[in-house]
Amino acid sequence: MEGQVQVSWSREERTLTLEGEPVLTYALSWPAVENAGLGGRWISRYYARLAGSWRRRWEREVYWRACLALAEAREGARPFQPWTGSLSGEVTLCRDGLLSLRFRGEETRGDRISRVRWGDVWRVREGTPCPLRALCGGEKGWRARLWRELIGQGEARRAAGDCFLDRDWIKKARQAAPLDHYCLTGEGIEVSLPQCAVAPAAEGCPVFQLHLRPEGEPK
Repeated sequence: MEGQVQVSWSREERTLTLEGEPVLTYALSWPAVENAGLGGRWISRYYARLAGSWRRRWEREVYWRACLALAEAREGARPFQPWTGSLSGEVTLCRDGLLSLRFRGEETRGDRISRVRWGDVWRVREGTPCPLRALCGGEKGWRARLWRELIGQGEARRAAGDCFLDRDWIKKARQAAPLDHYCLTGEGIEVSLPQCAVAPAAEGCPVFQLHLRPEGEPK
């Protein structure tokens, strides 16, 4: 089955207006898993619903707020830049019955940019999420090892000035639970931390690459 699984992406773009003036433009893409039986259909339905929730948010709450921002700009005789939104994704790995996807979302409201990033890993045949413990479950202390690796990378980047993490970023990172929203790549495990959770907004969503198994351990 693994060799036949295919992922296709639907894309939707729309510009919402107020009295003929553009207020909000969004671009939305979501996957459908094909040639994967019932499990693939379940995964596809999940992402169709997810796309629907993003669409509704942009066309309701965010649109209304953008209209208010436009009205305020008009009242103050200031220029208004249409707000934007986007959600995109990509396949990072598809093998051994697993499908891994990475997603990025972004919203621009004037000079404010909000970003989100996460990963999903699925057991394709069953159509169910694959928790990280299922991939590392045979290793004792796997969670502690991954946290040590993540903290080591963060501290090294902080010392080098590569990423301006908060002084108490480790405590904040644990509260964000990044290991729950991972994706798989050819290099191993990719996790990210939410924007503003451990660093200034300009840093976006800090990304870390972790090893699925300790170095030197046979696969």
